Amino acid sequence: MKRIQNNLIQGTLLLTIAGFLTRLIGFGYRIFLADRLGEHLLGIYQLIFPVYGICFTIYGAGVQTTISQLVAANPEKGEKRERRNRSILKWGILLSLSLSLLLLAIVRQGASFISTRLLLEPACAPYLELFCLLFPFCGISSCINGYFYGKNSAKVPAVSQMLEQLLRVFFVMAVCIFLSLSGEAGCRIAVIGTVVGEVGACLYNCWQLYKSLQAPRRLPLSATSVGAAAKRKLFAMSTSPASPVLSTLLFLFITLTSTKLVLALLHSVEAVFIPAALKKFGLSPEDALGIYGILTGIALPFILFPSTVTNSFAVMLLPAIASAQAERHTSLIRRYVTLSGKYSLLIGYLFTCLFLLFGRDFGGVLFQSDTAGTFILVLSWLCPFLYLSTTFTSVINGLGKTQLTFFITVASLIVKIYFLIALVPKFGIHAYLMGSLISQILMTILEWIYLKNYICLSLKKDFLIPGCCLLALGCLSRFLYPLFPMQKSRWLAIGTLGAFCLAICIIYFAVLAIARCIDLRELRESMK
Repeated sequence: MKRIQNNLIQGTLLLTIAGFLTRLIGFGYRIFLADRLGEHLLGIYQLIFPVYGICFTIYGAGVQTTISQLVAANPEKGEKRERRNRSILKWGILLSLSLSLLLLAIVRQGASFISTRLLLEPACAPYLELFCLLFPFCGISSCINGYFYGKNSAKVPAVSQMLEQLLRVFFVMAVCIFLSLSGEAGCRIAVIGTVVGEVGACLYNCWQLYKSLQAPRRLPLSATSVGAAAKRKLFAMSTSPASPVLSTLLFLFITLTSTKLVLALLHSVEAVFIPAALKKFGLSPEDALGIYGILTGIALPFILFPSTVTNSFAVMLLPAIASAQAERHTSLIRRYVTLSGKYSLLIGYLFTCLFLLFGRDFGGVLFQSDTAGTFILVLSWLCPFLYLSTTFTSVINGLGKTQLTFFITVASLIVKIYFLIALVPKFGIHAYLMGSLISQILMTILEWIYLKNYICLSLKKDFLIPGCCLLALGCLSRFLYPLFPMQKSRWLAIGTLGAFCLAICIIYFAVLAIARCIDLRELRESMK
């Protein structure tokens, strides 16, 4: 059991590092795209992703989770276990491939209809025709990643994630720079680069899967004939009938996918309606898409960047919470929930402060967009609620209440969509930003209400001291920051921004450690 917990923690750390590096590379890539494509084409590029989100939910997300759960819960031992795992993986890949090829055909043939009628932007059609080519490769990768997750091995998914990002970024930047491409040609290369990245990741996953399936079958000469025969087949079927595996897989797949699909549809409706609502507000199609591109391609990813830490922290605690729930250790659950909530809040305070102080400079210096800076500044208030809600959602799922998190998420999305449909046409994009904040606050409050009996936070250590510390650091930074020569060089400005942010982070956590608001021993004990 201890070994399994260690594997989970090591796997989570691997995914954290991969996620952090991926997002870091992604920021550089977004800066490059913003320069090459411009705001209008960046908006068109971002608008094709809601279609991907819905399709991936159908052919990838549910299948991956299903394979992961079935492999992890496989009751067989030894060679029988391996044969059953291969059977699960085989049927999962066949299901995912069938759905992905069907969706590829639908999207490719109906790209014009989808762009005009659903996305409300005809210019998306040629990019959708290219983008849908990645569906089969992405589906296969999802199945293989699910297989490795089920075996408590996160190395392959983590490396695959990094490889996909590196291939995509290297291909797009190399081609655009070498051929001096920008505008529509650059946008087309960006879409092709996404496909190239998925193909490379899929090939890597297949190679790692082949190695993994070969390893258990290196049996001694006294091995049974069944083991020898298995060497000749990559996906050997279980000796038991296939129907129980397939029926179980289909049932779990349909259950998981239906829930995920509802959320994906709501997220897609939200994304598609932003440009449409801005047009009703009075903006031109170009300006509406430009604002959408800045919001979804620059500002929101920037706000979400620190959530890599909170996501990983939540995943690290989730197995412990599930175990404590099974053993009815209420005091242990209270300890874990309090710990996760506390550190999510502390990180949220910090990045709200950083984005409030330097949000406009982040937009202007990094992306050369004053609009992006304004969005980052306004969205900074999301951080404590967003990071806390991310952790609470994982905690509630760990307690076995996945239906509750589904209904809470739906409720928050409905609020956001209401603001989008009813208020954005009257008041513009700031109504959407306000709706996003109210929606996230609602989600956090509802989750807090459910978990209130498990939360034991200190007003002094978890609210007052961090707040006063950041207030003092903010005032000092506002005094010192203008004294530096920011206008001489863009790279000098970026270096100055980075230095101030790093200094604030170091001083903030040092003060919290001195005031005993944070305690590393507390974290280590919770991971035992």
